[in-house]
Amino acid sequence: MSGDSEPTVSFGVLGAVELQVAGRPATPLAPAVRALLARLVLAAGRVVSADALTDALWGERPPADATNALQLRVSKLRRALVAAGAGGDLLVTRAPGYRLAVAVDAVDAYRFERLLETARSATTGDGPAAALARFDEALRLWRGPALADVGDADWALAEAARLEELRLGAVEDRLELLLEVGRQAEAVADLERLVATHPLRERLHRLLMLALYRGGRQAEAITAYHALRHRLADELGIDPAPELQALAEAILRQQVPAPAPAAPPVAEPAAPPAVPPARTAAAAPVPVPRAPQRGDLPRRLASVIGRQDDVQRVLDRLRQKRVVTLTGPGGVGKTTLALEVARRADDTLADRVHLVRLAALPTGTDLPEAVAGQLGVPAGGPGAAATAALVAWLGADRTLLVVDNCEHVIDEAAELVEQVVAACPAVTVLTTSREALAVPGETQLAVAPLGVPDGPADLARLGDSPAVALFVDRARAVRPGFVLDETTAPVVADICRQLDGMPLAIELAAARVKALPPGEIAARLHDRFALLTAGARTSEARHRTLRATLDWSHDLLSEAERRLLRRLAVFRGGWDLAAAEQICAFDGLAADEVLDLLFRLVDRSLVVPEPTTGRFRLLVTIREYAAARLAEAGETEAARDRHLTHFIEQAERYGPHARSDADAWARLTEEHDNFRAAIDRCLDRHDGVDAGLRLADALFLFWNYGPRYEGVRALTALLAAGIPTPAARAAALQRIGLLGVYYPTAQTRAAARDSVLAFERLGDPVNTATSRLVVAWEGQYDGDPDRYRAMVAKAVRERGDTDDPWWHGTVHYVEALLDLRTGAFERSAEQWAHSLEWTRKAGDLLLPAGILAHLGIALREAGRPDEAIATLEEAAAEARRNPSPHATAFTLVQLAHTRLDRGEVDGVTAMLAEADDTARRSGNPRCQAWSAWGRARIRYADGDAAGAADECRRALDLLQEREFPWARRRLWCLAADAASAAGRPQEADAARRAAEDLTADR
Repeated sequence: MSGDSEPTVSFGVLGAVELQVAGRPATPLAPAVRALLARLVLAAGRVVSADALTDALWGERPPADATNALQLRVSKLRRALVAAGAGGDLLVTRAPGYRLAVAVDAVDAYRFERLLETARSATTGDGPAAALARFDEALRLWRGPALADVGDADWALAEAARLEELRLGAVEDRLELLLEVGRQAEAVADLERLVATHPLRERLHRLLMLALYRGGRQAEAITAYHALRHRLADELGIDPAPELQALAEAILRQQVPAPAPAAPPVAEPAAPPAVPPARTAAAAPVPVPRAPQRGDLPRRLASVIGRQDDVQRVLDRLRQKRVVTLTGPGGVGKTTLALEVARRADDTLADRVHLVRLAALPTGTDLPEAVAGQLGVPAGGPGAAATAALVAWLGADRTLLVVDNCEHVIDEAAELVEQVVAACPAVTVLTTSREALAVPGETQLAVAPLGVPDGPADLARLGDSPAVALFVDRARAVRPGFVLDETTAPVVADICRQLDGMPLAIELAAARVKALPPGEIAARLHDRFALLTAGARTSEARHRTLRATLDWSHDLLSEAERRLLRRLAVFRGGWDLAAAEQICAFDGLAADEVLDLLFRLVDRSLVVPEPTTGRFRLLVTIREYAAARLAEAGETEAARDRHLTHFIEQAERYGPHARSDADAWARLTEEHDNFRAAIDRCLDRHDGVDAGLRLADALFLFWNYGPRYEGVRALTALLAAGIPTPAARAAALQRIGLLGVYYPTAQTRAAARDSVLAFERLGDPVNTATSRLVVAWEGQYDGDPDRYRAMVAKAVRERGDTDDPWWHGTVHYVEALLDLRTGAFERSAEQWAHSLEWTRKAGDLLLPAGILAHLGIALREAGRPDEAIATLEEAAAEARRNPSPHATAFTLVQLAHTRLDRGEVDGVTAMLAEADDTARRSGNPRCQAWSAWGRARIRYADGDAAGAADECRRALDLLQEREFPWARRRLWCLAADAASAAGRPQEADAARRAAEDLTADR
């Protein structure tokens, strides 16, 4: 890179239009501002008239009020600049238009042109090496076709064509220099590709002919000439230029001049010392690291994304250890990382860098002889003779030897590396393999998949994800206009998550963008091995399809390892050793073999260990592959049945203690995905309903304090799948009703009522009373509260005398809700206190936080804000100590609203964000609504009426009718005020009417 300092704010047009601030990742830009920014960027520092900007944006079809439309676009661009951290003052209004107040060096196109001039000057001045460095620096600025996402306006097409011609000229100049210094081997592949892309560009053909000839491929050079001659005649009716004809004649006569040898660098004449020698500072100048000789490292053809920290980590380790092995599953990017490390190595690490690739070597190859052949070392024979020749060739030089893809010749590679390191004390070895070499002094570094977005994120944050950045980069390579926007971003994030952040899989998926929209790619990932087959033709065969990559690893396993790997596919989310031993040990695999085989699969990078928890998991792609192998072996049904049996036992062991034992809750949470898979197995079996209801019975408390929607869905599906006993059906209906009490639907309400009738028919007064209490619970939102109070009283009579603390706590809970609904806040607070006392007697660790949160609401609405804040803070501490997602979300939103009531804003936004995220992940629309309501209050106070109105609408859509009437009335009033202030009179009137209707119903 040049020594020029980068500007704080930089703009890119050599690819998609982008804005980058202070070294942060590039900020995605909305379509509405890209063209405007590009037009201003290309005039960096100069005023662009309003007329010129209007013409650039709309051409011959400007809007009716073009002046106002342009001002709106400018306003949007200013907001985008501010959001990116650049500051709106960069965009200056200056008659007769606007000016982007940045230096030309902040624009990549101008930096490119300046570097190009410098490179061409260096060709005749500093020499080829300096010129090549400048050309490389200039060409690295290109990220894709210029102005790729601006559109097809005439000005954009003309400017893109001009820049592309400059780029192509720079590429040609660079390749010409390579030929001049005798590096034709590096140039041939690029020239062949360029000639295919620009078949009528004669300079490229001339360079290709020279490169082929100087590389000893005289016949191919003449063939290339004749191919051009025929094409020119057929398409244009002309002959090649005289210069090309003369070159073809010289090639035939073998009279082409050889390239001039590279001249040694000329020393600068010594400048006279600034002070007499006796007074000159004694300290020597700090040496600048030089690039080592790099042998035949391939030139990078695509950007390396998301590996900067990994590259530095490997370089640091290589300076400490002499053998470093990069391990990881196929397709994770071991080779890419190793090559980038080799490119980045300087003379503080090695004076020579050499690459050896073993992937193409068949098993049984004499490895020392093959390595010697790749490095151009006369071996003198196989085995020991070749090893001796390699040792002599490496000698005492400080050398970094990169040995790629050792896994299929692991024993031979380990032996050779150990011998070389022992005999050559200045040699450092970097290897890549799916398992470690296990040689003395070796350090293993596991290469992890790229980071993927963790759940929904805003557009700017999604662009920070290395996996998403890789997808976008590779998608633009096949479809230059591809952009990450509000529509594509969540889909791309989902694709990256489904593919575990595995670079090869992401690149193969991105290649499909050429023909398929991202949504269809995501939908087809259930058959990923059929979809992801579009690897580069120049890639090794095992990296051209996802299946080939995994076949390579699978074929290296023993039969016992293959048997365990495919059976592990029945797990979801992970497993521990005991589960693997119980489920996978059948038909040829004993339980006492599983431990050793599992560790071997970890060593081979096929199973991911989690040492802190003692659990293991498969990446999703490997699990899908193993599942296909399981089906091929005819073992799917047996393995899934064993999985079901094991997790019914686990649910029955831990489920009843979910609310009273933190370890049980943790265990259930840990196995959540496996319980889902077990329910799915019950639904797949024709006789699985009874087992499914048994499992659901054990999981009920876990669902009730966690994913309630999941319990409703599972129980509903099980009832639809078969005909259980009347008692089992009644219990399932009761639980559906209970799981829906906080945000009831027609289905959950009907289930609760049906369960009352079912238990009455069964003569079960205890469960009849419980179901009746569940029906009364619905009264917190609507209906006749007196009727619901009568239901509670009847349920208490039906249940009779009991010392069950859970029953007493629940009765007070429902009565407190009914009081809260009707505005009897003081009485509600008393009921909540009683409910809390009984619930704690029951040993429930999870419900007290929710009870305290409701008590805080009652105190707040009763006009006791200090007590409310103290109670809600106690609730928040309880929720974090014994985490239930519903209690956590509900407590946080209520604490946030109570603070807003007191005019306290600090920390409230973060509180609402945490509550919203927790509610979204646990399927709690009520708390999501309260979060949106809180954001609306903040926006309205800040003067953003339109934003507040939008948040109110979001909250109302989420709540529907599932909230205390006084709370809904308050929300409708805010919605009316915000809509009115935002200039939306019809929306405001509708909101006022809704609030008045709720007032009339009090």
